[in-house]
Amino acid sequence: MQLGNTLNKTKRNRVFLTVIASLAFFFSASSQAIEAGRYYYFISDRCVAKGPQTPQERGAATPDIMLFEVVPAGISDYYVNMNTKALVHYTETGQDLLSSLESEQAYTAGKAAAEKGDSYAKDGSVIHHDFMLQREAISLKTLIETLNGFSQLQSDKGYFFKKIVGLSDTNMMFKAVTRVRLTDNGIDDRMLLSDYSSSYYPLDDQGNAAETPFISVDHNQAMRTDIHEQNSPYAIYTKRYVCGERWEPGN
Repeated sequence: MQLGNTLNKTKRNRVFLTVIASLAFFFSASSQAIEAGRYYYFISDRCVAKGPQTPQERGAATPDIMLFEVVPAGISDYYVNMNTKALVHYTETGQDLLSSLESEQAYTAGKAAAEKGDSYAKDGSVIHHDFMLQREAISLKTLIETLNGFSQLQSDKGYFFKKIVGLSDTNMMFKAVTRVRLTDNGIDDRMLLSDYSSSYYPLDDQGNAAETPFISVDHNQAMRTDIHEQNSPYAIYTKRYVCGERWEPGN
């Protein structure tokens, strides 16, 4: 009887610990949840609204651009769809390539200490929502074809061409990494697009990637470049970041 009681007690303890672990996961996941939906550009300084605030004035000054969509993919899991059509300097092939990378993606989230003035959460932290869209080895030929689709300012200035011409080994392989980071700084229904980029790291003979990328392409910058005219008083707010505001029907 004593052995049976001991086993029953052990089972009860295991069930209790399992429930506690599940609750801890649930509350942790809930505290880092994203409000799913479509996020549109609005005039802001790191998600703090700037410029005209009345609905009529705001609508007249703000370009109607959907930046990204966050879609639930199960309990505490999400995937992101970027509006690649907003990359107006890219070729259609480049836009389609970036969209295709979203078919398989990995999502992680975590809190981080915020720099002064960057957080509006009670605990002064921010939550980074990271989406890994691509992590694979590609050839130099594939890299060149890919960069030809990313015809943004770097390409116009010959940046890509100069880098590639300097290569002596045409059989080089590269680790391609494309990612998106959305940052929640504590303001409801708003998300900062803090990273959207592709980086290409040379691989050595053993398949190890270099720590420094050979070429990086900042899709975030390309998306921000032409939101406002250069002489617009609001262009200053797209120099470093853009913020998305979740659209709700009727607003």
